[in-house]
Amino acid sequence: MFGRYSLVDTVLQLRYLYLVLISLWLTACGINPTPPQVEDRTTQPPVERAGEPPAAEVKPRQTTSAATASLLAAAEQASADNQHKDAIAYLERAVRIEPRDATLWLRLSAAYLANRELDAAAQHTRKAIALARDPDLQRDAWLQLAEIEQARGNFSEAQALRRQWQAVRS
Repeated sequence: MFGRYSLVDTVLQLRYLYLVLISLWLTACGINPTPPQVEDRTTQPPVERAGEPPAAEVKPRQTTSAATASLLAAAEQASADNQHKDAIAYLERAVRIEPRDATLWLRLSAAYLANRELDAAAQHTRKAIALARDPDLQRDAWLQLAEIEQARGNFSEAQALRRQWQAVRS
């Protein structure tokens, strides 16, 4: 009879061990390490048109993968050819590769803005704002949001955003 209780105890201990191991495994799956930040080393002067406030400019940056660089080049070519839907598709793929890159989100927003899909453009601009750590990139994202608001007909909101963020322009 003693051996039977020993077997039951062993089975219960194994069940408990399996439960602990599964819990640890599921917890480890939920951990999301922060990817390394890529420093933006490019500088380009903003393009300003006479009589218009300066537009938000999305600066090119050093990418961490060849795939992303290739997709960005394809998106730029598609945008230059007024193929905005193709540019959006390329940029969405790039964002899937590097989802924490605020510059990619801002470029995706600009492609949606060029295609007059204002809700999607605003959504992606807000994502860029949330991810941006560089003050210049944050400013550019807020100014792009002002352009979106103006395209929606919210002129007072667009003007307020421009006043607030143009003062930060370097």
